[in-house]
Amino acid sequence: MNQHDKIRFTAAMKALAVSASVEITRDTLRLYFEKFKGFDISEIEAGTDKLLSEWEQHRMPPPSAILKAIRGAQPKIEDRALVEANKILDHLRLHGAGVWPDLSDPITRQLMSTRWHYPTWAAQCVESENHWWVKEFVEAYRSTNAVNPALEIPDRVRPLLKIIGGEV
Repeated sequence: MNQHDKIRFTAAMKALAVSASVEITRDTLRLYFEKFKGFDISEIEAGTDKLLSEWEQHRMPPPSAILKAIRGAQPKIEDRALVEANKILDHLRLHGAGVWPDLSDPITRQLMSTRWHYPTWAAQCVESENHWWVKEFVEAYRSTNAVNPALEIPDRVRPLLKIIGGEV
């Protein structure tokens, strides 16, 4: 997070503290900041907003409650996968196998470039089998999303990767 994000993060945590009628210490703020370092500030703000509406206890929400609120604010992986599968099927019905679909979602792009090469898959696709393909696509999307290689890179290696190949 950059400096502007830190200010937004502090404001979000102070809003939760004011809502709970408690004061947040610098140590608590530091602890919460460390817990949510890997999240985008907009995700944290969405989770905070959700908690401000729903939190009924008269204490500062613990990080686990904020995490649940953040995850609750995000669409479920199965929902995203179904949307992506239906986009591909709609594209196939409209344009056929000759035109590549918009693959702006990185997981969909990976699946439709490696597991199912779109032109080949689309040319062999049978309408009666689409139901099974959607189930398989959702399963593959979920398992592909579970492993994020960027999260597995040790922090001490990141500066080297920036030097070698740019931002990671």
